[in-house]
Amino acid sequence: MAFFENFTTAIREKWLNYVQDNRAWLELQMSNVSVRTPDGGRRPSSLLILGVINAIEPKLSNLMVPFYKLNSDEDALVEVLGLNFDPEMALDGNGDDGPTLDASPGEEPPLLEGLEGL
Repeated sequence: MAFFENFTTAIREKWLNYVQDNRAWLELQMSNVSVRTPDGGRRPSSLLILGVINAIEPKLSNLMVPFYKLNSDEDALVEVLGLNFDPEMALDGNGDDGPTLDASPGEEPPLLEGLEGL
């Protein structure tokens, strides 16, 4: 199982690199056809993802035939490969940059307490 987890992590990174390099045309394509993702976003069609991934990761072709024989549902294959997510959200850090603090206007706390008069 460790091999497959490492493999899907590598595929995910290659997919994200591809998306980053091809954002303009992918966004245009997704304006016509996109799929909702569990993370609340959207992604390209499963057929497009599988085609791109097979082109940029030749080792995947060895797995696609048995995968497809087990389950020919393209959406299920994308799920198994760990690619059922919004790539834009992943590239932008999922919008999860950690907690933020609300600043109150006009109220600036001292940077180093006890040094205000220096």
